[in-house]
Amino acid sequence: MPIHLLTEDVINKIAAGEVIERPASVVKELIENSIDANATRILVEIESSGKERICITDNGEGMSEQDARKSILRHATSKITSADDLFSINTLGFRGEALASIAAVSHFSLLTKPAASLAGFNLIIEGGAIISSGIAAAEQGTVIEVRDIFYNTPARKKFLKTDAVELRHIIDVVTHYALINPHISFRLLHNSHELLKSPSTSEWRSNIASLYGIDLARELLEIQATEEGISLQGFICKPYHARNDKHQQAFFVNTRWIKNHDLVKAVYDGYHSLLFVNRHPLFVLHLQLDPTKIDVNVHPHKSEIRIEQKERICEFIRKTVHDCLQQHQLLPSVNLQMEQQTSSSVSSKRSTYRFEPSTQTVLHVKEAAAASYLSDMTPETPVPQFSLPPSSSPSFSSTSSSFSYPAPSPSTFPELRLLGQIHKTFFVAETHGGVFFIDQHAAHERVMYEQLMAQLNQGNIETQELLKGEILDLTPVEAVLCRDFQTQFEEMGFRVENFGGQSFILKTSPAVFGRQQVRSMFMEILHAIEDNKNKVHELRELIITRMACRAAVMAGEELTSARMEKILAQLRETQLPYTCPHGRPTLLKTTADELEKKFKRKG
Repeated sequence: MPIHLLTEDVINKIAAGEVIERPASVVKELIENSIDANATRILVEIESSGKERICITDNGEGMSEQDARKSILRHATSKITSADDLFSINTLGFRGEALASIAAVSHFSLLTKPAASLAGFNLIIEGGAIISSGIAAAEQGTVIEVRDIFYNTPARKKFLKTDAVELRHIIDVVTHYALINPHISFRLLHNSHELLKSPSTSEWRSNIASLYGIDLARELLEIQATEEGISLQGFICKPYHARNDKHQQAFFVNTRWIKNHDLVKAVYDGYHSLLFVNRHPLFVLHLQLDPTKIDVNVHPHKSEIRIEQKERICEFIRKTVHDCLQQHQLLPSVNLQMEQQTSSSVSSKRSTYRFEPSTQTVLHVKEAAAASYLSDMTPETPVPQFSLPPSSSPSFSSTSSSFSYPAPSPSTFPELRLLGQIHKTFFVAETHGGVFFIDQHAAHERVMYEQLMAQLNQGNIETQELLKGEILDLTPVEAVLCRDFQTQFEEMGFRVENFGGQSFILKTSPAVFGRQQVRSMFMEILHAIEDNKNKVHELRELIITRMACRAAVMAGEELTSARMEKILAQLRETQLPYTCPHGRPTLLKTTADELEKKFKRKG
């Protein structure tokens, strides 16, 4: 097979495939050009999530006609002039590929005017070929419009995601560049509807407030530290404001939004043991390094970098975050001398649960009645089927690992006699051949889960009207999700209405929550949707599981006998009573045979 040179058209389309993955890639490249042109106002207008139209307008320096014609050629740039410049880059763009790649796969127009020129220059391109050009009226700056992206590369176009997903990627891009450039005014319009507005400000915290909300910005802790050749500034959240997802984490190096596992891990290391399992801190951090110490020419997207002295820089970040948290008295301090003095007088085996003698009840059981119970249920013995008297309270399990019980149903429950609650966490119930210990949270969680799933499947989740609606100040991405899935949220029991801009008001909630945790539960669901980027109905099991967990009684909650009996009666009616929705056991059995062995009553 003979070797031949590819045409310029094919070369441009191949290059476009590396640089332009989706509409958000176009927005990113054009915003970076606007920032490099010293713009103070950037307007981003999109239609159909960028698939039909993307228009970026800035008031930057603009270009002459000669530079405008060169700008759409591959490897034409004003940012570098030699190979040595690659190792000291101070701009966001430098490869000279973006405009050529965008123009190769779209209907592209450019209108630009520098301050010294009386008129602007207009350039129209289709699929990389210039269609028309000439003088045009324009204000100082540049306007680039991109229509029908990937119209001539259908293989790439068909792999684009849904409009909602593509829109969220664009919002992420605009949000991150607005975060690191508070001196620049950003606006994002989608189908003429304003999604994001970040006014120019000299105060970084105010800038974060306009994007993430006032309440969150007020609670952030400010970081500022410098040592030789390294500077770190920005904001981190307090440990108890950590989220279930990583969406509000922004790391910048020399004003460039980057993705680097080692730098992010250093932030987590700074929190050390303060973060709960599967919780993630919110942070907006800007690391400034000597440009000669980093390599940004790693990937066409320019979001990956290599760093010299990585270990030293990571340790600097870890220490800065740790010191900030300690300064705000969020880290526990240990007095070793006091600990040594008291350690000898305290048992090394401390109970996790506190014993309160004044609240304990002595239970008297007639020995004759206890002796009449069966000694035990062996693995070979099928699960007995007892009918419960109206006053009884049910539950069931076994600690035997060699035995698999059949599919549960209400009739397989043994007879139980509730004795009480211990450590405000477990129920104790007597049964034939032993005693059951029931985890009150796990048991009630299973009850709540099956009740909510049944209501959801029937389309009638019981709701309650909130006397005072919960005001939600959302991020642009969260606001889009709230609008897109408003109907599905209502099916889950949450009715939300727009309150203006990015604010919404929560009017109803599922009745199982009472008046507590409504806001935090709704935000958890919103973040779950944002994190999985799927439709609500595909996440409903996860959502219902979280709702059940929040609605269930918690460990440490003191319950009356009537409440305990009701939970056990409800557990008896579930289809899968032996585990909670997360897979933890709801109850465990200790047999009379085991107790007799422990007390040396039998060999």
